[in-house]
Amino acid sequence: MSPDEGFLGEWATRLRAGAEQPVVGIMLRGSHARRAATAHSDVDVDVLLAGAPYAARRAFLAEHGGRLTHVSVAARDVRSWLARLGEPADWAFGLPVAAPARLLWADPHWRPRIDLPVLCQPAGEPQLEELIATLGKVAGARDADDHLGVRLAAADLARLCPSVLRLANPTVRVVSRRAAFAAALHLPVAPPNYREDLLLCLGLRPGSVGQLCAATARLVTGVLPLIRPYAAEVARVAGADLADALSDGRLDRYVDQLTRPARRPPRPRREPSPVPAPRAGQWVTVPVPDAPVTGAHPSPQESAADGAARPSRLDPTVAARLRRTPDGLVAAVVRQHDSGEVLMVAWMDDEALHRTLTTGRATYWSRSRREYWVKGATSGHHQYVRAVALDCDGDALLVDVDQVGAACHTGHRTCFFTELPVGGGGAGAR
Repeated sequence: MSPDEGFLGEWATRLRAGAEQPVVGIMLRGSHARRAATAHSDVDVDVLLAGAPYAARRAFLAEHGGRLTHVSVAARDVRSWLARLGEPADWAFGLPVAAPARLLWADPHWRPRIDLPVLCQPAGEPQLEELIATLGKVAGARDADDHLGVRLAAADLARLCPSVLRLANPTVRVVSRRAAFAAALHLPVAPPNYREDLLLCLGLRPGSVGQLCAATARLVTGVLPLIRPYAAEVARVAGADLADALSDGRLDRYVDQLTRPARRPPRPRREPSPVPAPRAGQWVTVPVPDAPVTGAHPSPQESAADGAARPSRLDPTVAARLRRTPDGLVAAVVRQHDSGEVLMVAWMDDEALHRTLTTGRATYWSRSRREYWVKGATSGHHQYVRAVALDCDGDALLVDVDQVGAACHTGHRTCFFTELPVGGGGAGAR
């Protein structure tokens, strides 16, 4: 529904009469201009003034026909109002805006410049640096057990994601904040689980702090390979070093560093020492090696004796379906998700599978080193997990990944690069 002409005319007259500077135009914006208003919609009006730069906002409750209507009036000098159309809208998730407007009244001199049926604003710049910095804030709050800080930073990170992903997506223009949110949620080129992670980080779906941290990690690690072809655009906005770090894998390594939780060191034994003790309230954090959060790496003897006893947070319903080796392991066959190319075979225990499923980064158990390792953590050849399937017997996993660089430690794309001779036995053999 739209306000009737009498109501708009009455308010245009009141606004012109009450203005402290000469009025050159009055513009109707928002849902009424889009002809999408409901009985509860505000009336959003821009009053354009001549003279020195000026901006103010007032709100009124206007009564018309026995019903109260909220009228929001933004008064601004006409020159800065026109200049603002050249800036991104702060509510549009970095997307370009084309919002209908309706000129209610204009000074004849200014009418040709402000009689705009659609108010267009450009897209925001891709805020990659801010996205990475905000992931650092999530990590800092996580390590400080600041749950509220994690939630606030995760929401900020989710709002930044669409502006960066816009580089890899077709252009879409939005008319309102609601339309911008819908477009941001449904970008066609996006990381796995993107929509669910965005809703979780924005607080629109329930989730624990651990789930939030995992979601922010998936969002950022999933965005980087998608925007890597657009490093030149990143360089234009954020500088050459960040673009080079995106291209050469340093940014992936830094993000991987941020997503590893830190923990407080064990309390030292009370022995005489020349080193001063920390002051009260002072804590030191160190990186956690890739081990279960419930304990350190088991000894080789413990692992060999009962591999399945390693602490794990794997969903019990999934764990119950696994058929493990005596070392508590299940073979993981890894392939490229879009081509089906088999890349490598590694081993997972329950905790490695849990980390793979919840972080989106392929995590394995090293039988020789007796520790967990994340593929690409040292080489930069990351594996971003797209899907995991369990075979019918429960003793093998099929892991679909997006492989960055080489999967094999020799530098080959796949570990299966040595072909063996096959003779006889074909369908045509006698």
